[in-house]
Amino acid sequence: MKKLAVALAVLIVAVVALPVSAAQMTLGGKLSSEVAYDLEGKESSTITDLTLELGVGFTGGQTIRGVVEMTPMGWSFENGSIVIDEDHSETYGLGIKTAYIEAAGPYWTGGPAMVTRVGDLDLAYSPFILDTKKIDGISITGLTMGSVTMDAFYGRYMGEEDHQPAAGGRIGVTMPIAAMDAAIVKSGAEDIDYLARASVVPMSNLVINGLVAGEANDDQIAIRAEAEYGIDFLPIDVAASVGFRHTSGAFDPTFMAKGNRNPVDGEEGHTAVTAALATQVGRFGVTVDGELLGTGNDWKMDDQRAIGAAVATNFRGLDLRAGHRLTQRIEEETTTNTNETSVGVSINERALLPNLVVSASYDATVTNFSLEGMRHVARAAVGADVGAFRGVKVAGLYDSRPAEDDPSRELTVDYTAPNGVNLGYAYSVTGETVNNKVFAGVEVSF
Repeated sequence: MKKLAVALAVLIVAVVALPVSAAQMTLGGKLSSEVAYDLEGKESSTITDLTLELGVGFTGGQTIRGVVEMTPMGWSFENGSIVIDEDHSETYGLGIKTAYIEAAGPYWTGGPAMVTRVGDLDLAYSPFILDTKKIDGISITGLTMGSVTMDAFYGRYMGEEDHQPAAGGRIGVTMPIAAMDAAIVKSGAEDIDYLARASVVPMSNLVINGLVAGEANDDQIAIRAEAEYGIDFLPIDVAASVGFRHTSGAFDPTFMAKGNRNPVDGEEGHTAVTAALATQVGRFGVTVDGELLGTGNDWKMDDQRAIGAAVATNFRGLDLRAGHRLTQRIEEETTTNTNETSVGVSINERALLPNLVVSASYDATVTNFSLEGMRHVARAAVGADVGAFRGVKVAGLYDSRPAEDDPSRELTVDYTAPNGVNLGYAYSVTGETVNNKVFAGVEVSF
């Protein structure tokens, strides 16, 4: 109902506000639909997306826009009738996915400009404590007074049982040698998450960055600190860096970024110190790095040691790279050494023939100097812009030992016809899951 109310408010903006003081009104959006046929399951499906945007510009320079995005709808034809894809509907729901009104401008004549948003909010203070689109409410962003910038929001989100309140704010200060910001987020009745961050340039060639994020109620904390100094008094320029990181074992703020944007994924309970040197020797870039790591959630760094070296260069359009890393895992009674040697070569968007652009790469990794179990990763992409093949793109991937949930093989063929219709073929293997389909789609922006 709240999303519907915001959607209706978009219409009110057009009907009421426009005749009074608006200079112009724009209506835009995007409609896309894709039909796919699964060659493995012998089934067809269709996905349709719709986004509408209404913009109103006022004579004073302020603008208001309303956006309504419908949930993707899966459907198919069966016996001459349209059938809604129930599995797809359970995943995405049916109806309005996102709805909000956004106004840009000051709250008083001559005041600072800011953006006010009502409805579904898009909040990204930091991936450590607030990076979400799950809150319904009101937000104010970009309120700037001199060197100080402020943001704030209030709303509700779907918690474990019911809609819960959420509120927070951020303040940032920018100075000639430093930039700092702090944020606090309250979710539910008691949970409070906080963040403090700073970037300082105290002297030439020296940059220091630091971040502390935490959950106040559970005493969980994440710390990130790093410093980089450009050494320019040696015969060759050298960049030296040191870093420290710690993440509590149960660090999990309510609105922390999820998926591949999670900043602590795999780091829970870890404490580490890192150091690195990087330089350029002729045509070769050389780096040496080391790490002390602890995984026991006890602030100690006595579980693992690692040191590595890498070199990279470019020769006649080929990017060449090689590296070696020694990792020592320390157990109570034994110590295990692991050696990893890697080599790679790549070309990036190179025109091998007129109107034929190719990108390709190959990387190999050998563990403990044994060719058995050697990992091969090959990628290639070809784009054609000639004759009847204009708009054709072909891309492929092969990974002999992929990480969990990553594909081992991929092949895509994509063609955008002159009339705007997108045709293609997609094949991938991830674990035991095989995706093998042909598809056709069209997207219209207005």
